Amino acid sequence: MVLGRPMTLAQAPPQAEEVPLRRNRNFQFLWAGSALSVLAERFSAMAFTLLVIWSGGSKSAAGLVAFAALLPMLLVQLPAGVLVDRWSRRRVMLICVAGRLVGIGSVAAAVAADRVWVPHLAAVAFAQGCMTVFYQLAERATVRAVVPTSQLPAAMAQNEARGRGANFVGHPTGGVLFGLTAYAPFLTSTVFYLVSLVAMLRLRTPPQPPAKRRSWGIGAGLRWVWGRRYFRTALLLIAGSNLLFQGVILTLQVVVKEQGRSSAVAGLIMAAGSIGGLVGAVVGGWWVRRMAMRHIMVVAYLAWALVMPGLIVVSHPVAFGGLFFTTSLIGAATTVAGMVYQLRITPDAMQGRVGSVVLLLTSGASSLGALGTGFLLEEVSTTRAFAVMSVAMGLLALITAATFLGRKAAADERDAAPA
Repeated sequence: MVLGRPMTLAQAPPQAEEVPLRRNRNFQFLWAGSALSVLAERFSAMAFTLLVIWSGGSKSAAGLVAFAALLPMLLVQLPAGVLVDRWSRRRVMLICVAGRLVGIGSVAAAVAADRVWVPHLAAVAFAQGCMTVFYQLAERATVRAVVPTSQLPAAMAQNEARGRGANFVGHPTGGVLFGLTAYAPFLTSTVFYLVSLVAMLRLRTPPQPPAKRRSWGIGAGLRWVWGRRYFRTALLLIAGSNLLFQGVILTLQVVVKEQGRSSAVAGLIMAAGSIGGLVGAVVGGWWVRRMAMRHIMVVAYLAWALVMPGLIVVSHPVAFGGLFFTTSLIGAATTVAGMVYQLRITPDAMQGRVGSVVLLLTSGASSLGALGTGFLLEEVSTTRAFAVMSVAMGLLALITAATFLGRKAAADERDAAPA
């Protein structure tokens, strides 16, 4: 039984022929090419830090490289959204994959020649981060063009599973490859980017509708999001939960260290979360087909509010793993629902700019969560930190229920898309 009314559609791009996703040639090339790119990115992300430290660099140098990789998420997101809506999204993805191939290839060559230079690594990390931002926005918008609207839940569930699976496999594999030889993860990433480029060259997409010049600016995406109260509120609540869960991850790592356990235990807890995310990605497609977005939000936040206090009372890694599995499952399913909803209500010519606002808020909240939790843990114990996060999640759950239950919320969801 479907709860609530179906999600309203914005002006849609020309619709792809409705065939099963496994036989949708363009979606399969897009998914496979993106999967290879994401795996390549995870291999090299792990190896960058290891390379700086193991080549004799300082901790501050390792921090500089990590900062260079993350900085584009804040600096480039909004301008990238504008440009993705102006340019051919297929061409943007091809340029990004080719650029990452050249960048990581240069690092592989430098390491093999024993010519490691921190400014070079920082420059490549920054360029990789910029191209990742452009690629993510173009790829998400392209899904809507190559997949019929009725299949968006299944398509986005597969994309979310791809990302969760890459997290589960990519980071440890990058570490193992680095242990074999320092240039191995970078060389492997280069090969993966090359195969990804071949797959993306096979992709064919329908023409994009021309963007109106007066709405090309960065402010257009911000105004579009801010002018839709229902969507704006959901996005701010999601940003709030991202902030809290980034804090949970950091606090869990501190707990493991305080218990005198190895870093492998922390890795296993994170792996449990990745498995939960994979399950949640599969559940997410089913969830979207059966529930209205407002009901998904209420169920997710109430479930989180019930689960998070368990972090206060448990102490065994298996229990932490079980709780992290559960919260990640709910998070992945909610992410799928949110992505489908955003793609459905956003006009095709605005996909890049609206997507950039969404990613800026959600990724920015995660950064603030890590920063704020670090200061919090300087002042209170991990148990009290978990208590603060649990109370905050309870407040978010109350706000969600008050906002999304009732007739007004149902009317807002129906009217969320532009006329």
